[in-house]
Amino acid sequence: MNLTYEKTITYEDYKALRDAVKWKNVSERQFEAGLKNALYISIIKDNDRAVGLIKGLGDGGYYWLLAELIVHPDYQGHGFGKALVEGFLKHVDGLAVAGESLHITTASAKGKESFYEKFGFKIRPFPEGIQGAGMTLLYEKR
Repeated sequence: MNLTYEKTITYEDYKALRDAVKWKNVSERQFEAGLKNALYISIIKDNDRAVGLIKGLGDGGYYWLLAELIVHPDYQGHGFGKALVEGFLKHVDGLAVAGESLHITTASAKGKESFYEKFGFKIRPFPEGIQGAGMTLLYEKR
């Protein structure tokens, strides 16, 4: 393996990664807007092939969203996802000052919740205290 970490990715490589994990495709327009507006992005490449990606969004202050984490199935189970999440969390931590708290959310792929729990994420299937259940809306414009 000849691994590098990069900050840019082509639409073709991004689409190939999403296809590899059987995620719904997004348009090239959506891809470009998402890349431009991401506050954090890191791509792992093996030679010239994109094999992992993480994208973080947020307000730059308190709220952060780990929006996408994709590791090609051929590369899963080798610590690449862990390295990507650790890089994102280190970046976010570096933007906070002592005494500040951050609210970081994500939506796990089904069956992958335990992966995120290793970093301190909590499953919120039912309301706990002041926090409601984790929710998502997949909206499709008609």
